[in-house]
Amino acid sequence: MKKAIINFVDFEKLDLRVGEVKEASMIEGSKNIIKMMVDLGEDYGTVEILSGLAKYYTPEDLIGNKYIFLANLESKKIMGKDSNGMIMVADDPEKFALFPLDKNLKNGTVIR
Repeated sequence: MKKAIINFVDFEKLDLRVGEVKEASMIEGSKNIIKMMVDLGEDYGTVEILSGLAKYYTPEDLIGNKYIFLANLESKKIMGKDSNGMIMVADDPEKFALFPLDKNLKNGTVIR
């Protein structure tokens, strides 16, 4: 579904960063939610981010890898825990996929 056009000022509000998944585990009581401890670099530090990835990935698949994260997303309660960001994914009806990044990129690098 096509979304509304946004202006450049609104786009500039998005803080997309390289993040490294340092820890990942299933949330107790959920079959879908993985809790990740993500190093977003100097500006944000390590934050807890929850995501419904478990249908496609195991926590072990994520640990040590770098992905694109929306770092400045308002905190949201999921299963009683605060999620402080969002991992970016390709959400095609036929395939769901993460975008693994080069492990040499510095945590916190800005994505434009």
